[in-house]
Amino acid sequence: MTWRNRIRLGLGLIGVLALAAVLTMIVNRNNGIVESRSASLVAEDYPVGTDYAGTVTQQYVHTGDVVKAGQPLFEVQSATLERDIAQNLVTASNLTYEVKNDNTIVLAATNDGVVSSVAYTNGAFVPANTTIATIQQAGSMYVSADFVLSAKDYARIPAQAKVDLVLPNNEKVTAQVSQIQVQTEDGQARTIIRAYSPDLADGTGLFAVGTPVQATLHLDNSGVVTDVTNSITSAVGLGDQA
Repeated sequence: MTWRNRIRLGLGLIGVLALAAVLTMIVNRNNGIVESRSASLVAEDYPVGTDYAGTVTQQYVHTGDVVKAGQPLFEVQSATLERDIAQNLVTASNLTYEVKNDNTIVLAATNDGVVSSVAYTNGAFVPANTTIATIQQAGSMYVSADFVLSAKDYARIPAQAKVDLVLPNNEKVTAQVSQIQVQTEDGQARTIIRAYSPDLADGTGLFAVGTPVQATLHLDNSGVVTDVTNSITSAVGLGDQA
C-alpha cells in the first residue's frame, strides 16, 4: 500500500470517527431534553366581591382596564348592610372595604393588575358572597406545561430545573421551574410544570393569558459523554449545549 493510500485511509477513518462522535453527542444531547405535549401562558388572579347582597350603583372599570392597588372598582348599595349597621351588628370601621353613607360598599383593587372579567355591571343585583369581577395580578405571568415522562426520566428532573420557551413571535425565554405536579398514566408520569420568568412580564401584546408556547424541559444528563460534549462546545465557543 502506498503512502498516499495510507493517508487516504487514515483520513477516512478519522472522518468516520469524527462523524460517530458528533452523532453520539447529538443523541446524548437529545436524551437530556423533553418537549412538552402542550404549554400555555397563565397568570394569577384574584376575585373582587362582597359578602353583602346589593345593587351595583357605580362601575368604574371594564374588562381589559389596567388598575392600581387601592383604585375604586365598583360601588354596591346594600339594604342588608344598612340594616346590620343600624342594629350595631357591624360597624363600617371593622369591615375590610370602605363604606359610604352606611349603605354603600366601595370595592377597590387590592393589587395592581388588569381586569380579566366582569360578571355584574352597573345596575345589576349582586347576590351575597358573589364575585363581581376578576383581576389578573400584575407580574404573575407564568407558563404551565404538560410533559409525558418515563419513570426514569422523571427521576432525572434536577432540583433547579429550567424550561426553554419559544413564544409565538419566535422569541426565546428561559423560565425557572417552581412547581411540579405528577400523576401516573399507563405507566408513565404525566407531569405538569409551572415555570416563571421575568421576561414574560405582565402579558402585553402576544404575551397574553392562554397563548400557546413551545416548552422544552432540561433533564439531568450528567456522564462522560456529556462532560466531553461540554468541553468541546465550550472550546469552540458554543457554551453548554447538553
